Amino acid sequence: MLWDERNLSRDQGKGAVLGYMFDSAEFAALREEYLQGARERAGRLREAVAALREGGHVDLRQLRQEVHKLRGSGGFYGFRALSAAAAAAEDALLMVLDGEQKRDDHALADLVARVVAEIEAATL
Repeated sequence: MLWDERNLSRDQGKGAVLGYMFDSAEFAALREEYLQGARERAGRLREAVAALREGGHVDLRQLRQEVHKLRGSGGFYGFRALSAAAAAAEDALLMVLDGEQKRDDHALADLVARVVAEIEAATL
C-alpha cells in the first residue's frame, strides 16, 4: 500500500498524501522496479538505433510503443528528461506513421538514442 488516507489528518490535504506517497519506501521500491524495466527497454532501443542507422528493418509501431511507455511513466517517477526525450521520439514516430512526415531513419535513430542516453543517466 502506497499510502493510507486514514493516517493523515484532514487538514493535511492532497499535498500531504502525495508527499507521503512519494517519500515512502514503497514508492522507492516501485521506482527501482521502473528503472529495472527501463534498463531492459534500453537494450531493445539500442538495437533499434543500430538497425535504423544501418538501414535494417525496424517496426516503427513497436518502437513507438516502447517510447510511449517511457513517456508516460518517466515523469511520474521523477525522470522528466527521460519523459521529454521519449515524448520527442514518440511524436516524431507518430508523424511518420501517420504520413505527416517523411521517414528519416537517421533522425529517428538520433531521437531514440537520446532516450537511451536519458535511461543511462537515470540509472547511474
